[in-house]
Amino acid sequence: MKLVRFEKGIQIKIAAVLSALLLSGTALAKLNSDEMSRLGISGTELTPMGSIRAGNAEGTIPEWNSQPIKGVEGGTVANLIDPFADEKPSFVITADNYTEHKDKLTVGQIALFKQYPKTFKMQVYPTHRTGAFDNWVYEATLKQAEKVDICDERETKGQICLKNQISGGGYPFPIPKNGEEAIWNHLLAFREVSLDAMTNAALIDSYGNRTDVITHLRQAWPWWAKGDSKLNQEDYLKLQGGGIFCGSQLIKTPPRSAGLAFGACLYAHDISTHAYLYIPGQRRVRKAPEIGFHDSAAFGSDGMMTSEERWMGWFGGSFPRHSFSKPVLKEIYVPYNNYKLADADLTFDEIFQESHINQDLIRYELHRVWVLDATLNEGKRDLYKRHTMYFDEDTWVGLAFEAYDGKDRLWRVGEQYNVFYYGPNTTRALGDVHIDLLNGRYGTYPYWQHQTGRVMAQPPFMTVDGDVKAGYNTDIFTPQGLRKFGRR
Repeated sequence: MKLVRFEKGIQIKIAAVLSALLLSGTALAKLNSDEMSRLGISGTELTPMGSIRAGNAEGTIPEWNSQPIKGVEGGTVANLIDPFADEKPSFVITADNYTEHKDKLTVGQIALFKQYPKTFKMQVYPTHRTGAFDNWVYEATLKQAEKVDICDERETKGQICLKNQISGGGYPFPIPKNGEEAIWNHLLAFREVSLDAMTNAALIDSYGNRTDVITHLRQAWPWWAKGDSKLNQEDYLKLQGGGIFCGSQLIKTPPRSAGLAFGACLYAHDISTHAYLYIPGQRRVRKAPEIGFHDSAAFGSDGMMTSEERWMGWFGGSFPRHSFSKPVLKEIYVPYNNYKLADADLTFDEIFQESHINQDLIRYELHRVWVLDATLNEGKRDLYKRHTMYFDEDTWVGLAFEAYDGKDRLWRVGEQYNVFYYGPNTTRALGDVHIDLLNGRYGTYPYWQHQTGRVMAQPPFMTVDGDVKAGYNTDIFTPQGLRKFGRR
């Protein structure tokens, strides 16, 4: 691949942009006119999402293009054909040579090379900045960024909430002044407006034995719903400043957990997760504040991951236990454009190996990544003394995660495998991995929708046009809906 060298002036300009982006501000506020002038669909130094439009000086990261890639003819959400299938790795990083690349590796990747020197490797491919959307997403972001603020209760009570937000979506803080604004961007990153899919939250023990936790996953993003969306008509989503995200999982297998389900929503004024759990043996619904709350065990994970690890970083409750560092941009080799994992003919045996995901299936690229640390506040208790999150520069979608125990030992590491869904023109995860370095177990969040959909005869379904057309009743997110749809 031919590398394009940049002139010295462009290098200086990029350095200036980076410096400006990393300035820590004490105010939590909407963008002013000068900041807004730096953002735009074309002709500005920053993209609408706040990423640097230019490539890097070495030419190994290309310039961002506002036009989404067209993908492959015949490719659909259910049959996502790899547009980069003909590419070969530029090089492979192994336990024998990883020290030569340490400046572009995460702490978690280095730990995996040390712990699994014979099996862990990274195939590095040319970089493609496929993190682009349709114009309405950019326009919504530019409108939202002029209005939205962190709420006053953040200063007076320490509460996590927004104010002055407007409907129709948008990244709230494309030029983040601090870690809290950065994690809001991640939480509200554009993935889709609704999703209906069969997924697998596979659990692999320290002996390599796997339990497939097949889950019917339904998600909706009222934050991104357009004015005429069904989501905007639901009364329960008009509360607490308006719903921003709703999710529901119904476990199909293993048999001992079959029928267990939850429904939950987050709100702009209260993201403590209004969650309800349906217990099939009792045929009753109860409030479940532990779901999605800080270090509580993720649903169906057998304690192998916490809510804080979801999507490679999660807010938790209304009142944070951790303080967030200012985000820093770094060039790192991260999982990107992992279209191989969209192959529905892949079996779970091929994907899940004894100690980690099959690395022959994973594609890594060099990207600029927002790195954000969370440190436990004095007087608070949490499984994780601190953790580090890695977010994609162009989409704010999670890429990697590291968590440390009370003795400050690196405990758990994670990676997320995203692709750009051409057609819907959005980026979301196909799978992820959460590895416990201390006990040798690993698991995944409910993903692998293409393979599970083949097994369960239900292809993945998503909408991005502002309405819920997936055929499911959005009452599934409420206690009344769980009572109605619950099964023994």
